Amino acid sequence: MTHISGPEVAGPELSGSEISGPYDYIVVGAGAAGCVVANRLSAEPGTTVLLLEAGGSDESYANTRFPDLASLFSLWEPHTDWGFSTEPGAGINGRDFPIIQGKVLGGGSSTNGRIYLRGDRRNYDEWAALGNEGWGYEDVLPYFTGYEDYSGGAGPYHGAGGPVSVIDLPEPTPIAQAFVRSAVDAGFRGPVDINATERQDGVVGYCQSTTTPELTRASTAAAYIHPIMGRPGFTLRTGVQVTRVLFDGERATGVEYVQDGAVRRVRAGREVIISAGALNTPKLLMLSGIGPADQLRSHGIDVVADLPGVGENLQDHALVRLCWRLEQKQPPLILLSEVGLFTHAGPHAGPRADTAVPDLGILFAPFLFPEFGALDAGITLVPIVARPQSRGTVRLRSADPAAAPLVDPNYLSADADVAVLLRGIELGRELMGSAGLDAMRGEEIVPGPDLTSRKQLTDYIRDTAFTEWHPSCTARMGVDPMAVVDPSLRVRGVEGLRVVDSSVLPNIVNANLQATVIMIGEKGADLIRSGR
Repeated sequence: MTHISGPEVAGPELSGSEISGPYDYIVVGAGAAGCVVANRLSAEPGTTVLLLEAGGSDESYANTRFPDLASLFSLWEPHTDWGFSTEPGAGINGRDFPIIQGKVLGGGSSTNGRIYLRGDRRNYDEWAALGNEGWGYEDVLPYFTGYEDYSGGAGPYHGAGGPVSVIDLPEPTPIAQAFVRSAVDAGFRGPVDINATERQDGVVGYCQSTTTPELTRASTAAAYIHPIMGRPGFTLRTGVQVTRVLFDGERATGVEYVQDGAVRRVRAGREVIISAGALNTPKLLMLSGIGPADQLRSHGIDVVADLPGVGENLQDHALVRLCWRLEQKQPPLILLSEVGLFTHAGPHAGPRADTAVPDLGILFAPFLFPEFGALDAGITLVPIVARPQSRGTVRLRSADPAAAPLVDPNYLSADADVAVLLRGIELGRELMGSAGLDAMRGEEIVPGPDLTSRKQLTDYIRDTAFTEWHPSCTARMGVDPMAVVDPSLRVRGVEGLRVVDSSVLPNIVNANLQATVIMIGEKGADLIRSGR
């Protein structure tokens, strides 16, 4: 169903070669960043903004109330997912698997686990050190705090009164509290507010969540789009798949899209902003003639700008699962992870100790993934490669806009990533072996107590490692020849076109991406409004 709000600027849409509009701005993709950008730009009096989303309404997700453990696993449905799969990977023994990406108003923020983590400050200082002026931690912190409505109130690291509700866990389960005590006894610092801790070396704390005080989902659709559906100058169209950006020479002038089987075109008077995510953004750029010239020509696509970095540098968080039987029933969960822990997988000496972001993350909660048993019958501990060294690619499968892209994350191609997961299994077992957990923890389900040698555990990792569904970095920001956008998020080599989403990360942060992508949406909107 298509939802339209605000006046049409130039009458109804026209088919074929006729072009409607112009809107001042066209935003492609109503996900975690696109909703933010559309809201902030349309707030300017007299400004017209068209927001285009391939998926439909988020109504069924917005009304979900937690706690409801089963609902945590009922969100990934074919009609709200792009249906992409990875290419078989040598590092994961030739396996492939779905890589879920939200195709619905709010994007991933409408279907994710609602975990709110920003990551270590050194992620952002590293971005600035790579030449991205204005993206250091002190630069981006005001955007994080500015969009928050934090249940604990405003402070140096949190904001109140912003559009996005962020809450502390109302009451962590007894086993989560016991796990935190185990980590503290093992030398971890905590429990701390991880989002108010600039350096996350050896910290443990309870996860925060993009959830309202009434325990409903605080997606960017709910926070930024629902409140402006009657705003003059703002138009939303859903069920729309953008097929290419239109150019006059090197200037972006609009987009072409398909809706209800008809090809339509619409003009942008100022800029086109792509917020389609780390997989669809490089695909759309390449379909529009922006990318590695040889690849574009091989698909019969005319080259507008030869940018070899488009689709390169794909990064994602890989993980493995450790599960135990649960001996004592726990209260209902409202979040897929109750506890987060960060550390280094190996020793870091000398100057690197000041610059290295923790490369191992562990998430913990008392539930089982459905393939291991009843949801409330177990405990899951998930070691994560928080700062992967492996790099993958996104390529065009063909010049057909309806074809899924070729997504090759190249998981665990770097041995260092396997070493992180080996340390994660070792540490996870150490923490779960605490006497304080004895009464609640049963037998180990996976990897299983018989798997103890480095070779056995390496085989387990390569046989079972999975994605945390955090693809990023495929149109990265920078000042070098492989950068796709500049520090103002403008696509290099053309005019009137920006990218504002997870694809612009120079390197992935050591955290779930939602918080960072919302920040990018806020800062990106500021950059656009200022004309920078």
